[in-house]
Amino acid sequence: MCNIWNAEVHKEMAPSEYSKLPTTLRTLNISGGEPFLHPDLDEVVRVIHRRLPRARLVFSTNGLLTEDVVAAIDRYKAFHESIGVGVSVDCLRDSHERIRGVEGIFDKARSTIEGLREIGISDLRIGMTILPENASDVLEVYRLAKELGVEFTATFAHNSDVYFKKTDNVQCSPESDSLQSVSSVVRCQLKSVSPKDWLRAFHTEGIIDERIRQSFRGECLAGRRYFFLSPYGDVFPCSVMDLKLGNITDVADWNELMTKEVVARTAGIVKGCGLDCWMVCNTRSLIISHPVRSALWVITNKLKKGANTS
Repeated sequence: MCNIWNAEVHKEMAPSEYSKLPTTLRTLNISGGEPFLHPDLDEVVRVIHRRLPRARLVFSTNGLLTEDVVAAIDRYKAFHESIGVGVSVDCLRDSHERIRGVEGIFDKARSTIEGLREIGISDLRIGMTILPENASDVLEVYRLAKELGVEFTATFAHNSDVYFKKTDNVQCSPESDSLQSVSSVVRCQLKSVSPKDWLRAFHTEGIIDERIRQSFRGECLAGRRYFFLSPYGDVFPCSVMDLKLGNITDVADWNELMTKEVVARTAGIVKGCGLDCWMVCNTRSLIISHPVRSALWVITNKLKKGANTS
């Protein structure tokens, strides 16, 4: 799935460097590894808050450190208004523990979600990474999210030297019977009364329908609508494309790094990128940029698939 935990560690940038983030950011995903193990996380969050007081901060966690996660989020919500948390759950109990290699991690993840709800966090989601060995469990994890009253997102395991530090993840064959579980989730999302779920169905369908991914491949907005910042300050268009745009520690301001020339050159390279990506960050930007196409997909597929929910 990923080898972030096993990657060589270098000296990370100081928390003060986050004060150079562009003020146009509306959402930041603070990820890891496991972000709640970071000794300077409190200071990083305070610096980000001072720079981006109205941005949505989303923390991605495996949920193992329940007490630490809940206590940290409780501190942050005292001064930052918009906070979300995504907890990784890849299967139900035994299979999740086998994939993650940690006994008890499923119950801990569930306890973390419940603990966050108790302190008033409503922006919660279960995030699932789909592998050949767990593809048949997608519907069950979706139902778990519904049971817990949280959102559900999924993506297939991507390959990346930039972030995941792994290049041999294998996607499920489109003909695999196990992907019927993903199709069932699409139907459930389309049957929902929430327009947000309808658009999530578009994302979920793209996981198993390569034609959707290919139709948007030349329209990726990586490096313009979103970017990936490594803990060492290196800036990339996204967490998959190995194209270093510069380092935030080398400049005094974001605009020194992302000049008009750099943005234009990056857009040209990204347009010709042949990587097969389909994550929430890029599908969200595609939906925003192509509302008519997205709406037509929803209307067509609500009529076609939403009538019979599995």
